[in-house]
Amino acid sequence: MLICGAVAAVVANLKLDRQRANAERSENTPRDRTRVKLKILSMNPATFKRNYRLDRASFMDLLSKVTLDLAPQPNQVSDDANVDPVIQLAITLRMLAGGSYLDIAFGYDVGLSSVYAIFKKVLVAIDNNVDNIQFPVDCEQALRNLEETFCKICKGVFRGTVAAGDGIVLRTQKPRAADVHGNVRSFYCRKGFYGHAVQAFCDGNCKFLHISQCVCASTHDSTAYVVTAISEMIEEGSLPKWAHIVLDEAYKCTNQELCPWKGRNLPPEKDTFNYYLSLHRQVIERAFGLLVARWGIFWRPLRFSQADINLIVRVCCKLHNLCIDAFGSKANTVEVSQHDKVWERGTDPGADTTVLWTDGTRRAGQGYRSDLVDTRSQLTLHLKNLGLSRPLHSKHKALLRRIPNVNK
Repeated sequence: MLICGAVAAVVANLKLDRQRANAERSENTPRDRTRVKLKILSMNPATFKRNYRLDRASFMDLLSKVTLDLAPQPNQVSDDANVDPVIQLAITLRMLAGGSYLDIAFGYDVGLSSVYAIFKKVLVAIDNNVDNIQFPVDCEQALRNLEETFCKICKGVFRGTVAAGDGIVLRTQKPRAADVHGNVRSFYCRKGFYGHAVQAFCDGNCKFLHISQCVCASTHDSTAYVVTAISEMIEEGSLPKWAHIVLDEAYKCTNQELCPWKGRNLPPEKDTFNYYLSLHRQVIERAFGLLVARWGIFWRPLRFSQADINLIVRVCCKLHNLCIDAFGSKANTVEVSQHDKVWERGTDPGADTTVLWTDGTRRAGQGYRSDLVDTRSQLTLHLKNLGLSRPLHSKHKALLRRIPNVNK
């Protein structure tokens, strides 16, 4: 009897608690997304570009490509199913531009749980419908057009360059062991943080031609390069003999992969070659600068799975190319707020910095190809015969950097 009485009391208390919860539960929040959509579309051009990094014309063009993928499905009953595609795209671009999911949920009148669902869905839609990262190795005329983008930089004296390449490590949170097959320490780079390694190649206008995300952050650039598609094209002889790409001193120099002459106090002709090579190679650094400055999601450590980070980087590079087409590659075309870019860089002195291989890269190592410098030597002689040299202003700047307190 005592047991039955105790059970009855517990059941009665549970019913009472449920009744209290129902009485205290707030009513469903009304969603007025029509007002949100109207506010998005009625922004003045400067505010629109600052919020979404695209101008209104580019935004609507992108929307037309992904609308079908964002439309609600017949059997879809989730909270984000009825969100207008305009709002979905705006939410995603704000996330990529550095917005907080808390502020986005409040400002765009969607549930907190819906923000990341919308974000992932739109990223996949953009990735599937925008294909503007291509290296036209099979098209002679397209390669000649790429060469012209670099000839404008050097006034035609250093011909044959069709792409500039380099690597970048984007800061991430410490990856989960299950996400990287237990190989966590390989994602801690020499710069002192966990990261995501990207090898990228661009044209003279800073548009990305190819990106590779095949290795971990601790992998040397030369090792990461030999598993890229461009490296394989050159190795197979697919790139015409007249064409080459430019890289920095971390890579191996061959006939079609040109790197600067190494060392100090170089002869004038080699120093001249290095100067003109740097004119071409600096465009990839500018491309990285524009990418990170424009998309504020890279201003803080990326807190996503490795697969999602790959998707985010790929989509941001595609959107970067859209921005280059719309605004050009000048630095002042990036509409950002400088105070938003300030964040604390942490370090982890106890992390293991051992360089390890990642899956699929064991076949290649640093110094994979022989050092054939015929093309570099020929171009060096060509510049010498033209009577060219490093400009005096460049020499003076290098000299001033070696003099302490020169600006005081």
